[in-house]
Formats: sequence, structure tokens, C-alpha cells
Amino acid sequence: MTQPHVLLSPLKPAFPEAGGAIDLMVRVQAPPASGQAFATPKRLALVVDRSGSMNGQPLAEALKCVEHIAACMTPQDRLSITVYDHHANVLMPLAPVASIEAVKSLLATVDSGGNTNLYGGWEAGSQQLEAGQSGSISRVILLSDGQANSGLTDSHAIEAHCRNWLAQGVSTTTVGLGRGFNEELMIAMARAGGGQQYYGQTAADLFDSFDEELSLLQALYLRQLRLKLIPAAGVIAEPLGLFDQNPDGSYHLSDLAWGSESWLAVRLHLSAGVAGQTRDLLGATVEGTTLQGHAITAHAPLLSLPGVAQAVFDAMPADEAIARRLLEVDFAQRSLELSRLVQIGDLRAARALLVELTQRFEQHPWLQAKLLRLRTLAERDPEMMRKEARFSSRKMSSRLVAHDEMAFSGDETLSAMPAFLRKKTQEGKGREGPAERKGSESSK
Repeated sequence: MTQPHVLLSPLKPAFPEAGGAIDLMVRVQAPPASGQAFATPKRLALVVDRSGSMNGQPLAEALKCVEHIAACMTPQDRLSITVYDHHANVLMPLAPVASIEAVKSLLATVDSGGNTNLYGGWEAGSQQLEAGQSGSISRVILLSDGQANSGLTDSHAIEAHCRNWLAQGVSTTTVGLGRGFNEELMIAMARAGGGQQYYGQTAADLFDSFDEELSLLQALYLRQLRLKLIPAAGVIAEPLGLFDQNPDGSYHLSDLAWGSESWLAVRLHLSAGVAGQTRDLLGATVEGTTLQGHAITAHAPLLSLPGVAQAVFDAMPADEAIARRLLEVDFAQRSLELSRLVQIGDLRAARALLVELTQRFEQHPWLQAKLLRLRTLAERDPEMMRKEARFSSRKMSSRLVAHDEMAFSGDETLSAMPAFLRKKTQEGKGREGPAERKGSESSK
């Protein structure tokens, strides 16, 4: 199998000889996409909350989501459907989708029930994917609108189970429905389970997210990526943004699709060097697992940079693409603070922070577009603004990018690029129709 390409890309091509800090990106690039790359068989377990809080429109929207995913299955794919309240019921054991009409008939028998045994439903779905086959991807997709209040409810214990299933090759993606879902638990499960996290109030809000999920699974190249940073003497490496560190000290990176790049922002703190001399600064090793279960290891060329006077360093132009990505990392961290302010009810401070962020990121069109959405939500629906800020923060910190990513010029949900590479202006909404676009333009 072709090895991934690991790059250490500094913001500037030197370091200040008196010491200090420099920023860089560790970039793990998959080989370019090819016709053969997009043929990964998918084994999906859809797990749908049908507890009492889902009665009526929420359950109807969730079942529309199931129908949408079922309609996207190919002949080599396998699908199971589990619904749960305080008990889990496997409606459709893992099998090819015979017909969408057969799926619709099964879904027509589902009505709302009792309490929310979220773990029990998720576990039943995971068990459908045991003994996964080589060369395929096995993923649970959990849809819920609420809080776990039956069965196992301890979030740390649930995370541990997600992590254990991931080690067996079964990953977890979570989908928060409506307004009251527990995003802390849903995001934690997806992080521990090696999947994605999405949210929306209607099925239409989520169709783009499902397109992203399915296109990513179809194009998967490497999974369970682990990055080890190896700083030279006199160098301390500090990861930036939101990241997950493994027990062995390595850092978790997003699963990698063909033709894409997974990454981590890093700040190096340097002792003083010698003027004019080139200095070794950082090495990096990446390990990953192929769809066939084979381990792959790749090494970055050692990062070596010359030392220059501080004034020379300050005057050096920054790499535009790296600078843009570093702003996104900063945005992700500040978005978490925004979400926290709304959670504690300090809307005045949240609005002040929005003004500050608008000035901070005025040169970044994508972040400006996201801030416009957040400001609109802050006035209309602070609770949904809080969720949007939280999900946007996670997405910004772990998104895959194209090798030659272009600067943002507008919402990309309708673009021809793979859905997992598109940049959206709002995570909790689907593609805009003409009426929504007109409303957005009039609010600017």
C-alpha cells in the first residue's frame, strides 16, 4: 500500500536566534484519489432513539434520516436498523438493503416508547457489527434527541465502551436531534469511538451531514491515526487547539480519506540558537491502520531551520495557507469559550466576545461567515447558538482538507468536491434554498 506523506510546514522558514516560539502544521497526506479508491464496502448499524421525548415530529424526522441513509446504500454495503427506548429492538439485522420500500415498511411499525437507554441501543447496534470483514468499514450511527436516563448512564463508562469497540474495528458517529440532546455525551462518544459528530433539528438539516459521512466512509484510506512528536534538544512541542492525546503520549488524528490531509497545529518553544546556523527542531512519526487491519508507519523529514535575528524573523512573510489554518485553530478555541458563556447565561459577555471575534478574524472569509450565523442565532435562539459554537469548534479542529485547498469564497455544500472536504457556514443546517440565501444576504 502506498505510504502517506508526512510534512512539517512552518509558518515562517526560520526561527529567532534568541529563542522564543514558532508555529507549524504537521500534515499527513493520503495519496491522490483514484477510481479504485472509492469502493470501500460499508457495514452500518443505524441506532434510533424512539423514547417518549421523540413522540411526533422528532421521531418522524429521525426515521426520514434512516430512510435517506438506506437509499444511499450500494449492493456491497450492509445495513442494520435498531430502535430503542428502555429496551433495544433490532428491526433489521445486518444485511444488504433489498429495497427501500422494504425499509419503509419496517419504519412504519415504529412508534415512541418509554425512557432513554441510549447505551443499550448503541450496544445492540455495535453487536450487529461484530467480527467485521477485512477491507470494509464498520460504523454505528446513533441518533438521539435527549439524555440517557435508563440503563448505563455514566458518560465515562460509555466512552470506555466506545473506545473498546473502536479497538475491535467498530467506530461510532453520533447525531444530535432537536434541541435537548446531551451534546457533551454525544461528542464524547464520537471522539472515543473514532467517528464524527453532527446535529440538526430536522432531517433536511442533516442530509448534508449524512452525505459527508457516507462519502468519507466510501473514500477511507487510513484509520486510527496516531501522531508522535519528537522534539530536538532545547525544544518543547505544544499542540494547539482541541486535540485528543492517547495514553502513550501520541496524538489522535482524524481518519484519512484518499486525496485528503489530516493535521495538527503545533507551537515549538525554542532555547536560544546560533545566528546563521541551521538547527534541527522536530521529527514526527505517524502510525495508522489500513482497512485490511495492517499497521502502517510513516516518518516526516526532520524539520531543520536557520536561526535569524528577531527583526529579520518578524519581517519574514508567513505562509498564507498555514496562517489561515492557525486562525481556524484559534477560532475553535474561542468558540468553546463562546459556548461556555451562553451555557452559564452570560449573554452580554457572549455578544461582546462575538464583536471581538469579528474584529480578530476580519481577514478570514469563512470565519466571518460563521460568525455572521452565530450573531444571528445569538439574537434569535441562544441555546442553538451554544450548540452551533460547540459543534463548529469540534469540526474546525478535526476537519480533513484537500492537499491544495483554496481559500473560502462561499458556502461549499453545493460544490462538486467530496462532501467531507466542504466548508459549511453552519454545522446544524443543510444546504440553503433560494429563500434562505436571500435572507442571509439581507442580514449582512
